[in-house]
Amino acid sequence: MKKKIINRIISFLLTLLVVSLFVFAAVDLAKGDSSLVVLSDEAGVEEVERYRRDSGLYDIFLIRYLRFLKSFFTFSWGRTVGGEKVVDVILSRLPLTLSLTFFSIFLSLLISLPLLFFSLSKVDGRRGSILTLLSSGLMVIPTFISSLVLILIFSLWLKLFPVSGYVRLKEGIFPYLRSLFLPSLSLSFLHSAVMMKIMREALEESLKMNYTRTALAKGMKERKLVVLSAFRPSLPVLFSLVSDSLSVGFGGAAVVENIFALPGMGSLLVKGALERDGNLVSISVLIIAFLVSLFFFIADLGSYFIDPRQRRSHEEN
Repeated sequence: MKKKIINRIISFLLTLLVVSLFVFAAVDLAKGDSSLVVLSDEAGVEEVERYRRDSGLYDIFLIRYLRFLKSFFTFSWGRTVGGEKVVDVILSRLPLTLSLTFFSIFLSLLISLPLLFFSLSKVDGRRGSILTLLSSGLMVIPTFISSLVLILIFSLWLKLFPVSGYVRLKEGIFPYLRSLFLPSLSLSFLHSAVMMKIMREALEESLKMNYTRTALAKGMKERKLVVLSAFRPSLPVLFSLVSDSLSVGFGGAAVVENIFALPGMGSLLVKGALERDGNLVSISVLIIAFLVSLFFFIADLGSYFIDPRQRRSHEEN
């Protein structure tokens, strides 16, 4: 088990290193000359040269990359082009994106799992066909379309939720959840569709196993059989789906946060890209990559401890 954990930690660190290299290279090539944004048109040649020299724009790529890694791990993230501390800006926006992502995963589980059990509780194909049709429909709807439809129905027509804006948790749990519900629901549709499709295949495979057939032959009720006998072997699949949904959630947050005017990491990335703030974009993307890799790491270990087949295979090797 220790060897398994050590291998996963090494893989986790190597993933972060590779991601940081690609992120820094992409942002470094795309940001251009930040002095064109930071300095005014009236800045003199000497002032421009001093800024470029102090910012390290004349250093070779490897030196700039190593400096970036050092600053990231020492939390010396510098300032934005607007003069704000990057660490303060990110710490003020990261909780919202995390809340939005986890809330959307919770809603997707709340939607997909009951529908799964409902579709598998009878041995006819109609419920399964309806679930397949529903998951396919949710999968092809773009997030920005579902967001606009939810705003139209629940905000403009029914006036149940705000059109935009964010209420912090310290101002009350109900206003906080109310401000996050529609954005999280729009993100949860894609997660729900993927979970329903893949988990249904995993549950149907579990129901074909000999031990489930034996339990059914001994008189176990079908619904109880699905919950107790078929669902547990499918838990590693569910762990993987949740970790995948977390990574997709971070990507979709940029769209949802801009539609609902939420001050999260997604809108911060868009703002940093428009301002050519390479430092802010690099740090933000690397933090998101770190969180996504961490969630994959936790899901992988969770699957290992839950699934005895993985432990047995590891022990044999």
